[in-house]
Amino acid sequence: MTLKDYADHVEAVVRRARCNGPVVLVGQSLGGATVNAVANRIPELIDHLVCASAFCPAQRKTVLELMTTPEAATSMLFRMTSVPTPPEPGLNRVNWRSNDPAFFAACKEALGLDYTDAEVRALMNTLEPDEAASISVSDARGLPESWGAHPAHLPEVHRGPGDPAGAPGPDDPGGRRADPGQPVPRTPPRRPHIGPRDPAVLAGELELAARLCR
Repeated sequence: MTLKDYADHVEAVVRRARCNGPVVLVGQSLGGATVNAVANRIPELIDHLVCASAFCPAQRKTVLELMTTPEAATSMLFRMTSVPTPPEPGLNRVNWRSNDPAFFAACKEALGLDYTDAEVRALMNTLEPDEAASISVSDARGLPESWGAHPAHLPEVHRGPGDPAGAPGPDDPGGRRADPGQPVPRTPPRRPHIGPRDPAVLAGELELAARLCR
C-alpha cells in the first residue's frame, strides 16, 4: 500500500460526501499525511480540514522528517518497540497483543495517557499489526496553493506539544506558524493521542468546524 492508495480511497469518499453538502475532512495521527494528499488534489471539494493529533508535513517532506526534529525527540512512540520484519513486505509491524508490561506502559503513555488500563487494552485490540512502511517516507507536504487555501482547525482537545506521541499538527512542532497558508495553532495541555475519554469533547470541536462551513 502507498500514500496514493490511501489518498485514492479518501478522495472517493469525499466526492461521494460532497453530494450531500459541505465536507469537513479530519486527519488523525498518521492520517494527517493522507489528509494533506487529498487536500492537494481536490481543494475545491473540501470546506474545512481538522488536524487531530496529526502528522501533517508542510515545510518538511515526510512524516519521518517530522519525527526526527528535536521537538519530537521525546515522543513516546520511540518506546513502542516494533517487531523485527524483513524489508521485502514493506511493513512496520507492532505486536499490539504483547504481554510485555514495559510495552504496555509505553503504549498507554503514548496513546491513552489518562485512560484506564482496560480502555487502553480495548483500544490495542482494535489496532492492525501492520502499517505500510512507505507512508512515513512519502512526500506528504500540504501545498500552500491547495492545503493552505483551506480554513484548518486544530482541536484544542488534543494536538501538538500536548501530545505524548509527538504529533505536531501542521509541521510546527514548536507551536509556531510554519507556512503563510497555515493557521496559527493553539497549544493545549497534554492530551491523549487518541483523543479525550469523553467523545462529546471532540464532537464539539468538529461541530464548531462544521458551523464555520455554513
